[in-house]
Amino acid sequence: MFNKLLRQSLKPLTRVLHEKAYKEWLRLFDLFKNPNISYPYRVKAMQIDWEVHHGDAFLNQFESIFIDQIYEFECASKCPVIIDCGANMGTSVLYFKHLFPEAKLFAFEPDKAIFEVLQRNITTNKLLDVKLYNKAVWIDNKNMFFDSNNAQSGKLILTANEVEVQCVWLKEFLQDFESIDFLKLDIEGAELPVLQDISTELKKVKHLFIEYHSAANKVQELSTLLSILEQEGFRYYVGGSSKKSPFINKVIEEGMDLTLDIFATKN
Repeated sequence: MFNKLLRQSLKPLTRVLHEKAYKEWLRLFDLFKNPNISYPYRVKAMQIDWEVHHGDAFLNQFESIFIDQIYEFECASKCPVIIDCGANMGTSVLYFKHLFPEAKLFAFEPDKAIFEVLQRNITTNKLLDVKLYNKAVWIDNKNMFFDSNNAQSGKLILTANEVEVQCVWLKEFLQDFESIDFLKLDIEGAELPVLQDISTELKKVKHLFIEYHSAANKVQELSTLLSILEQEGFRYYVGGSSKKSPFINKVIEEGMDLTLDIFATKN
């Protein structure tokens, strides 16, 4: 966290949004380091009223989305179509609406507790043209089981150990659109089967973000995922958090030994 803070302080603040967001992040960092905060917690930042369900998660999302602006993209239309799979508490949705106030947004979040926070963040800020779905995106419409990870983030699982959630067949959902300006897939390890299933619909997608997760106990399949993007005419950039001494420090977080951000744009 502090290394990232130092890197941010060295960046040239050439953009108004970046500079304002950085100052806000410093204030939020100081606020949420207080261990006595009770959640959900309400705070105002970037002229947005936020309800936050987890301080560290919010700080990480705010830094990536509002400071680093990882979801920024250019669009000729004032009302782009954006599909957000894995919307969490709505930080990405609120950023997209900050970037394109007239955007038509469709956001999915399967965790019931987080979804309720997402709903309140959209309602409180009076956002229009945002449709929310308390469902997981998957390769069919059958219900699945969901590990909520204490309401921070969650993933679909195969065993009936956790909460049953409704799924939406993403391929079928995408078929209703002629063009999709931005598709975000942050679905905690389900990205490859979903991407394989929707491959025939990717011709409609102009910008695609994927958070790739590699489960420590499974074969890595990054090459398979990237080959789909190549076959469908995307140029991609792969980014992610660097680890110190990666041959020695094999860090496993929430069962994942690798998490990467993949940014893909049509040629």
